[in-house]
Amino acid sequence: MATIPVIQQSREYPPTDISCWKYFIRNTAQYGDYTIFSHAGRDHSRSEFIADVEALAAFFHRELGLREQDVFTIFMPTNAESIITFMALNKIGVIVNFVHPLLPPENVEELLDFTDSKGIMLLDLFAPKYAPMLKKLNLPVVLCSPKEYALPDKTVCPIDETALRALSTGDVKVYEYPTVLSRYTGQHVNSVPEGRRFVAVYMNGGGTTGRSRTIKLSNYALNSVIYGLGAVNVPVRKIGYDTELCAMPFFHAFGLCAGGLNALNKGARSIFLPKFDPDQFISLIKQYHVTEFNGVPNMYKKLVEHPDFDMPELQSISVMYSGGDFVSPQLLERIYAVMRKNGSKAEFCAGYGLTECGAVCSANRLWANKPGTIGQPIQGLRFEIWDDNNQPLPCGEVGQIVITGASMMEGYLTRSGPADAGIYRDEFGTRWILTGDLGKMDEDGYVTFIGRKKRVIIISGYNVYPVDIEQLVETLPYVRECCAVQGFQGDRPIVRLFVVKNDDSDEEACRAEITALIADNLSKFSVPKEIRYIDEIPRTRLQKVDFMALSQFTPEN
Repeated sequence: MATIPVIQQSREYPPTDISCWKYFIRNTAQYGDYTIFSHAGRDHSRSEFIADVEALAAFFHRELGLREQDVFTIFMPTNAESIITFMALNKIGVIVNFVHPLLPPENVEELLDFTDSKGIMLLDLFAPKYAPMLKKLNLPVVLCSPKEYALPDKTVCPIDETALRALSTGDVKVYEYPTVLSRYTGQHVNSVPEGRRFVAVYMNGGGTTGRSRTIKLSNYALNSVIYGLGAVNVPVRKIGYDTELCAMPFFHAFGLCAGGLNALNKGARSIFLPKFDPDQFISLIKQYHVTEFNGVPNMYKKLVEHPDFDMPELQSISVMYSGGDFVSPQLLERIYAVMRKNGSKAEFCAGYGLTECGAVCSANRLWANKPGTIGQPIQGLRFEIWDDNNQPLPCGEVGQIVITGASMMEGYLTRSGPADAGIYRDEFGTRWILTGDLGKMDEDGYVTFIGRKKRVIIISGYNVYPVDIEQLVETLPYVRECCAVQGFQGDRPIVRLFVVKNDDSDEEACRAEITALIADNLSKFSVPKEIRYIDEIPRTRLQKVDFMALSQFTPEN
């Protein structure tokens, strides 16, 4: 492909009432043809991407008979097929139900039934395990192979025979992704009319109450996130050459918006990674002109601990975005040390989001970065800090973070409940998301994340914030990481601290030092009654600290 000249990015189009597909076409038309993504060393152009979307849209509309606001499930890791299929379905107005590809069959069946999905796409490697469930539901199945976009001709990529045999009995209609592209290449179907509340995706997240929720995000909400990120991002200097690594999952709105859609709309070359692997990640940084990536703190922790991350190729990186969990000052110091050593001026920009608002709600900017905060709200959103009576608090006071604005969800999907379930309306009719997270805001509008509201440990009526304990304890040289949670001694709530050590120092001496450190710097209520040593802090599928697994919410007796 010809070298693309340096172009100053311009995200000039506001998020009007159009589909994500049309928004992408409008934003990138100015760039002409360029490398939109690479896979296994092969470059794929924008024109090829569009042709594949058009072919799949024709297939879904003409062969499967899908119509606007029908639902189709993508049960895939982060890959090119997922984002192309999303765009194809979005073009014809179909709601995409993203489902975690490691969920057990019974959970997938439940989600397919709950969302009334009309079909499912999955990797051929997954098919044997899920075949009984798929046969029971008798839904059309589209099978993909991890090799498709690695081959010179993706339309002849063979689907795994084991997968085909597993689905061969019964009435399940099985379609092979390469065959679909071959049959429908060159065909075209019209886009459907759009509207501001036209739902684009179902995201299956934890919700603000901790229970599993299916979240409805409109085209307008997703486009608003992309538009807001246009004022946060560093512009792509060489279209189709500057590279972004997308390792966050599309079944989470952070991966779909900040990784997939944002990179596509700004003209960067994307590399989609089905899972985060430090060796592969580092190899790609060496091979490509990687300018930015985003992830969760545990990903950055694994990178900075990897001996090969210390490399001169880090000079190309401009910014690293992080969300999903707290970043300790110790980790931040280590990241900056290796970046500066290798001549990189990159900034580490922490942000904050939740699926109910497109998963990117606030962020620090390269040019306006206040470490220790989650930045300022992105364009189109407004934050306030409320007390327990849903009344605004002044600057500097801790309360619940609440959000209103363009990227808010339409509500949680329910079988018979209100369409806007999960949305709070104030006395003026303004719609708000009550996040369940605690924070405070300073005079400049920067927000400091304190922790989950339900993580607050109340001892004798005093609020203890686990993050304060964790930040302090992780300054000790022998502490790799820690997690403070609520426990009980009899019927009395206590602070219980779990510690992962990185050496063989004496455990009792460490307990004494940890206790003294907390007693000298925090309130007496923050001093743990129990300190337990474990090999590893448990994490969720999204690599967030799973404090729920360590917490005790009821007395022992």
